[in-house]
Amino acid sequence: MESSKIGIFIKKNLLYDNSDFISSRSKKESPPDVMSFTMANITVEAARTAMERKINLLMKVVDERDHEIAALREKM
Repeated sequence: MESSKIGIFIKKNLLYDNSDFISSRSKKESPPDVMSFTMANITVEAARTAMERKINLLMKVVDERDHEIAALREKM
């Protein structure tokens, strides 16, 4: 499975597959460095999305304030 949005490639790894005939090796966890990279990448993506939403909201507020300022200047 490939996710082009965040650039993560997920491939089936037979060493970690439960149907593997070597059951002792099939239950090993992923190496910590791989897990932390994946989790960090997801966290960065979530933070970027949240920041993007906040920036869009702030831009909308600034635009509304600009219109209010322009309306007040016209009244002067």
